[in-house]
Amino acid sequence: MALEKLRAITGFLLDANLVSYEQLDSWMEDGKLETTSKNLGNGICICRLRYDAVISIERFAKSPKLLFALVTTWVQDQDAERNNQELPDPEVDIDMINDRKSDVEIRIAFYEDIELVPDDSGVIPYDGKNWSIAAVPIDEPSQVGVGDDQSQPTDKPYVRED
Repeated sequence: MALEKLRAITGFLLDANLVSYEQLDSWMEDGKLETTSKNLGNGICICRLRYDAVISIERFAKSPKLLFALVTTWVQDQDAERNNQELPDPEVDIDMINDRKSDVEIRIAFYEDIELVPDDSGVIPYDGKNWSIAAVPIDEPSQVGVGDDQSQPTDKPYVRED
C-alpha cells in the first residue's frame, strides 16, 4: 500500500519517546509512480510508488546516536528489500539551536507496491474487471514433486519450446 513505510517509521519514532508528538512532523516528497501491471497470480501489482520520506524533529535534545541507531535498525528490519532496489542510505541534516538542542531532518527513500485484487464491487475498473486495493494473497503449494522418475508428470525434464 502507499505511504505505509512513512507511517510506520513515524509511529516507531514517536513510540520510542524521544520527542513529543508536537516536535515531530513527517511527509512525502519527490513522489513518482512507476506503472508495472505485473501479474501476481491472485492479483496484480499495478504500480510502484517511489518517494522520499522526510522526518523533521524540532528542538531535539536527546542522543543523536540513539536516534540514528533507531532509524537505521528500523530501516534494516522493516525494509530489507532496499538493497535489491538500490535505494540510498538515509540522509540526515542537523541545525544546531544551542549546545543542547538541534533541529533534525531525516530523509529516507522508499519503494512501495500498490496491489489490486479482483473484486466485483471494486471501484477501480481495469482490463475489463473491477478491482480493489489490497495485498495480493500468496498461494503456497502443499506438495512439490522432486525426483527422477520420468513417468511422473512432475519429474519430467522441462524443455522450453521457442
